[in-house]
Amino acid sequence: MHWSLSLLALVACQGTGKSAPAPASETPEATGPVELPSQGLDKDLARTEAFIDTRPTFERPFRVTGLEKVEGLADLSAKTCMACHVQIHAEWSVSVHAQAWVDEQYQKEIGKSGNRWLCLNCHTPLLTQQDLWPVGLIDGDVELPQLVPNPVYDEALREEGITCAACHVQGDAIAGPGLGVDGGPSEAAPHKVKVDPAFRDATLCLKCHQAEATYAGKTFICTFQTGDEWKAGPYDDEGKNCITCHMPSVERPVVPWGEPKRVGQHWWRGAGIPKIAGKYPPKEANPFGLEVTSQVDGGELVVDFRNANAGHMLPSGDPERWVQLDVRFEGAEGPVGEPWQHRIQQEWVWEAPPRKVSDNRLQPREARTERLPIPDGATVAIVEASNHRLSKQNAEYHHLGDYPRSVVVHEERVELP
Repeated sequence: MHWSLSLLALVACQGTGKSAPAPASETPEATGPVELPSQGLDKDLARTEAFIDTRPTFERPFRVTGLEKVEGLADLSAKTCMACHVQIHAEWSVSVHAQAWVDEQYQKEIGKSGNRWLCLNCHTPLLTQQDLWPVGLIDGDVELPQLVPNPVYDEALREEGITCAACHVQGDAIAGPGLGVDGGPSEAAPHKVKVDPAFRDATLCLKCHQAEATYAGKTFICTFQTGDEWKAGPYDDEGKNCITCHMPSVERPVVPWGEPKRVGQHWWRGAGIPKIAGKYPPKEANPFGLEVTSQVDGGELVVDFRNANAGHMLPSGDPERWVQLDVRFEGAEGPVGEPWQHRIQQEWVWEAPPRKVSDNRLQPREARTERLPIPDGATVAIVEASNHRLSKQNAEYHHLGDYPRSVVVHEERVELP
């Protein structure tokens, strides 16, 4: 069985916290998740919060239970936010954040292990979105969680994945970067507004995109080091963070009747590979990380490529992702010589314990060159670059059908002398 896909591993990571031991009477010979009877909302919530306080940040849901009352809002649904924030909602609705729960690959992954409770914390990060709440682990094993039914579970809100409330609801207020007035309801905002500087840095993003841990005896691992990669590179020193690239600001009103302000776009385009075919932010959301140029030098085709636009390693995140370069030569009567292919990727051995055996990814702004001999009879070179999410083999293993697995990021025809 293969455990490397990120949608399983994204938050399937154990940190240094200690889990509360399970009473023996509640967990006889457990071989998987154990559902315990409810002790009532107050006690269940208190047990859940006591447990998650022992876990690292990326294993903790946001403590929004659905019991919060934000004056001026009927509920926590993104549809309610859409009534005023029309354009922002339209951007979010085609983002992979909005598809974090309904994503077909993710749905296949979470059925493979008893560590499903971990995955929920980034894909449906609100307590009210989760049908079961964790209250402990048996013998510290993340595949043997103790769970209680969520009495305030909101199935419709779960479908929204990483919804507006995941980032913006803080207690009885809607938090943001400070575009509104810090205080109670007003003519501009019917709800209480809270200014939080975390909306101008990487704090919220790194809750899920910086998560690293291993598990004794397990064949899965958490190895998402995008935050560390960014901090080690030049972008952090230059004052650029996740928001700079992934939420570029534009001049526009926050609400239709408001004055234009610098507002971050809510597309989060990333690698450019959709979760649902045809539902994805446009190309202008942000440029691809890879930049490729090709030219002829004597009898060679010189292919220069660099990580021009990503402030982290390229690719980053899921260890199964890769960037691919393909070159083929054609002549008057068709293909000439052998095609050339180069993968930029990590390679792992997925057995207990998982281990990385190679890594040729591009650091931020790193450039490389390949010189390819031009075969006799070639009149044109076709240069293509593409981003890939998972292999055809793994897609077939999960019966994913025509699930989007890659996207072309560069196409070029080079005429040869």
